[in-house]
Parts: sequence; C-alpha cells; structure tokens
Amino acid sequence: MGHSRSSGGIGRRLLLNAAAFAGAGALAPGWVRAQAQFQPDRAAVAELIKDWPKEAKAAAEEMLAKYGPPQEATPTQLHWQANRPWTRTVVHKAGVEHDFPARHTDVLEQAVPYRVPLNFFEPLATFNGSVVPDRTRGELVARCDREATNILGLNLAHDIIRGLKSVTQAREAMTAGMREIQAGKVPEDARELRLGPPQGDLRDPDTAVITSAPGQGPAVAPATIR
Repeated sequence: MGHSRSSGGIGRRLLLNAAAFAGAGALAPGWVRAQAQFQPDRAAVAELIKDWPKEAKAAAEEMLAKYGPPQEATPTQLHWQANRPWTRTVVHKAGVEHDFPARHTDVLEQAVPYRVPLNFFEPLATFNGSVVPDRTRGELVARCDREATNILGLNLAHDIIRGLKSVTQAREAMTAGMREIQAGKVPEDARELRLGPPQGDLRDPDTAVITSAPGQGPAVAPATIR
C-alpha cells in the first residue's frame, strides 16, 4: 500500500512538471532552461521504477546508467529522445511476451533512421517479429529486453536487406547471438550498429489521393465507436 502511494505521488509530480515545462516553453524565451529544470532526475526515476516488473526495471536501469535521466518519465514508460545512435529509446513498464529465439519480454524499444525497401517488409517480419519497419517515419524499430539484442536484431535485418544473409541464416545468427548474451558474452554483431549514416530524408509520407484533409470537408460527422 505504501509503495503504491509513493510511486503514484512521484508519477503525478513528474506529470505536473511536464505540464509546467510545456507552458514555460510556449510562453518564455528561456524554454531550454525550463526543460533542464523539469527533466526528471535520477532519484525521481529510481523511485518511479522501483516496483516495476523485473525485466522492465533492469532495462530502465541499464538505459539510465548509459544515457542519464530520460527527457520524459511517466508511471508506465521512460522516454529518451535523440540519444545517439538512437532516434528514441523507450522503456515500457508493461512488456509484450516474445518467444524468439528464447522466451523473454519486449520492454525496450529503440529506433534508428532507416528506409526499408517495401519488398523487404515481409522478410523482416519472418526474421523477427520485433524488428519493425516504419515506412512513414523512415525508421527501423527494434523491441527486446536489452540494448545488445536490439543492436543484434537491427544488424541482422541490415544483412538481410543487403543480401548478405537469408532469413534462415539471420534467424540462426540471432539464436547464436542470444545464447552468447545469456552466457555473459557480447557477440561482435551486438556491440555496435553497423547500418551506416542515414542518407537524406528517409521519411515516406506516401501519395495523397484525397484532396481535402480528413475532417476538413463539408458536413463531416464525428466518428462513432460502438
């Protein structure tokens, strides 16, 4: 009971700080100072995650040690923005079960700028359902329980796209790499991203086929959810 009230109080305090920062950013020229003032510190984050599930807490502590306090913290997630080489890093309190190559919980989401050719969307899904192309944003997103396995998954996805590995070979390499990581060793493919620097604007907003934006036409009825 005491832990619940304490965590809830920290969460409310962080949310109020975020709201205050948003107002300061909109009204004051010193919004950069406001951001520094209201960004959660290590102590607040440590208090927030102390009762999180084991894998989520471990991922949060790993990211906190490596990248410092996140820009955003709520009772359900921590969010780092532009913590290179990542576009963003998010630790989720509530993970998703993933059984390849070994049973674990996907709690750590990390994205990199990367345009995946459309004909490789299915091969990547066959390789690893937690390595996901985002065509619109021009990103490749990995979700796992730790950063090393995210790096491994993204490097192997890159190998598939470049024709260096088949999907089967990439799955075998993912399995071998995971065994090494579980044994306390970090394989070469899990140490550093080798995707190369992003070239230009990788976003793909697709092609408009409707002239007016959604919701701006005449007599538009609100959506109904039943």
